[in-house]
Amino acid sequence: MAHTMSAGRWADVAEIGTMQALRFGARLHRMVGRRFGLLLIWPAVLYFFLRDGRARRASRRYLEQLTTSPAGRAALGGEPNARAVLRHMHEFAVSLYDRFSIWSGALENMHVEHDGSGRIFELVRSGRGALLLGAHLGNIDMLWFLSRKYALVVNVVVFFGNAERINAFFESLSPDAKVRAIDIDPTSVRAAFEIRSCIQRGEFVVILADRAAPGKTARNAEAPFLGRSARFPLTPFQMAGVLDCPVLLTLCVRRGNARYETILRPLAPAQRVPRSEQEQRARALLERYAALLESTCLEHPLQWFNFYDFWENDA
Repeated sequence: MAHTMSAGRWADVAEIGTMQALRFGARLHRMVGRRFGLLLIWPAVLYFFLRDGRARRASRRYLEQLTTSPAGRAALGGEPNARAVLRHMHEFAVSLYDRFSIWSGALENMHVEHDGSGRIFELVRSGRGALLLGAHLGNIDMLWFLSRKYALVVNVVVFFGNAERINAFFESLSPDAKVRAIDIDPTSVRAAFEIRSCIQRGEFVVILADRAAPGKTARNAEAPFLGRSARFPLTPFQMAGVLDCPVLLTLCVRRGNARYETILRPLAPAQRVPRSEQEQRARALLERYAALLESTCLEHPLQWFNFYDFWENDA
């Protein structure tokens, strides 16, 4: 008899698999070192390139959309062919390997440059928190590296309902970790109060805002992105209007072997918005976010890792 698996159960499996993969990758990194480890990822990349047709088609769809503009074609340096898709998948694999390196504690091997990060350090010195809107671009795990190095307290919003397990995983890797997860439950306002408390304590809250939320009751909105209209979650941008804190685009892109650069761009100042204006401001903030995300994709075309048909919203 066939058994169905609920969305929540799928989330459990994905989360457990991710944690196991991180632990395995961390052990592999410690055993063989970075140079040999990077060689070992090529067979895995080729396997998934050949076997995962859905991801392969989604990658090509993104690259084709990227190259509809002259800037996109120049950034990719060629046609969005099979070789470009393979390079895209390899870049994702390198990003995963660097996650392994980070979680294994090999932080001394990472070099991070800063572009706009002075705003974060100013907020830390003044004891103020901020809402950091990220994306599935580059390596968001570098925030954990930065939190340890600069004593930042970072809260990452998750949608799987298993924050306790994720937090236990963080603590198992580093008892002094200053990164924790916050559950988002669309049917409850508890997370909103928890996020507000984090901000008021001078902490930072990170939300990856480039994937439309699933479900009929989800609040999504459309914004221009890479030459077409795309759907994004509206809730993070609505939240920015009621938290009365600075809002920053936060990304971390790979610049070379074990070299990263943090990118922080102001999206909105601390400002309490009247209820009558919150919807309009949220949509304007979303359009600014999408424009900055697009410009980063054009500069780093192989580092956007949404391997599904983004414009068709087949998440």
